[in-house]
Amino acid sequence: MRSYNIPCMTVVPASKPSLVKSSHEEHERLSINLKPGQLVKAETLALENLEFLGSGGNGSVFRMLIREGELRGLIVAVKFLETVEDEERVKRFDQEVKVLQQVNHPHIIKVLDTGKYSVRRERSHSIPFFVMEYQPRNLDRETKAHSKGLHPDAVLPICLQMASALVHIHGQNIAHGDLKPANILYDGSNIKVADFGIASLVDRSALVKSQGNKVGPHYYLSPEQWKWWKDENAERPGMKSDIFQLGLVFVKTLTGFNPNTVNEWSSHGGGEHVEPKSKLWSSYQGSLVNDIVGLARDMIEVDPNNRPSAGQVQDRLLGIFRAYSSHFSALYGVVPGREF
Repeated sequence: MRSYNIPCMTVVPASKPSLVKSSHEEHERLSINLKPGQLVKAETLALENLEFLGSGGNGSVFRMLIREGELRGLIVAVKFLETVEDEERVKRFDQEVKVLQQVNHPHIIKVLDTGKYSVRRERSHSIPFFVMEYQPRNLDRETKAHSKGLHPDAVLPICLQMASALVHIHGQNIAHGDLKPANILYDGSNIKVADFGIASLVDRSALVKSQGNKVGPHYYLSPEQWKWWKDENAERPGMKSDIFQLGLVFVKTLTGFNPNTVNEWSSHGGGEHVEPKSKLWSSYQGSLVNDIVGLARDMIEVDPNNRPSAGQVQDRLLGIFRAYSSHFSALYGVVPGREF
């Protein structure tokens, strides 16, 4: 098994976005200056802004309240595109909305509405946005709070939910392309996969800061994504790249350890077999932990052809769940083999 360690992709801090032009990108980034209490009208929903949550490479996100209708009182997240002149970013944003509207799964974030917001600077701009379900926590926050990992009893149901979501999107020939703890929302018992901005698109510009400066990809990038980022002639990553990333998420959630040591791999030119130096990879205690880690080992094989499919991952997780059926029935009152 080879292993990887990739420099982390940076994200714009959670402060109000500003109008920026970079030396690499002449396209305007539009400041969405919404005040608390300000009203925003989507196609069907009337929204009240509560607060700015943050911005990343392709948009700014606000927490809002639905004011009218059957969903009145529901807290939602609203994502605005900031750059309307950059065709690639507009394409990614539209792709994310399209994918989220196409999928329908309890463990994938749901789009509730879309709309356009008018911004006036030197000229008028119509900024697209979409309304989605809101969850205040994600697995990145949870793993930082539990540096040695979550309890195995909680991790196995989480893994089953993530696998179920992946089976669903792969069944529709969609590759997420950016699975990492920060993109997996978590409310303490259920997860929702989010951020489909590069789903089934996986364009190279997704590995560029919002200001246009090229940076190294994040710690959850697969080997084939790394190669494609380095070489435009390399084969475009597909669904097996999601499997690799999800395997890393499994291990990180379970142990607090990410075995992706790509710095060692890249320093050898990307071709040699490099084992992880950390002894954490082989020092886990408890059969449940070892069973999940054993599956993750297969998921993070360097050769995509040697990795299991999403359906096979789900089958093996259900096999693990059934093996501990008495234990989990006592904990959760669930029937062995129940789909998560």
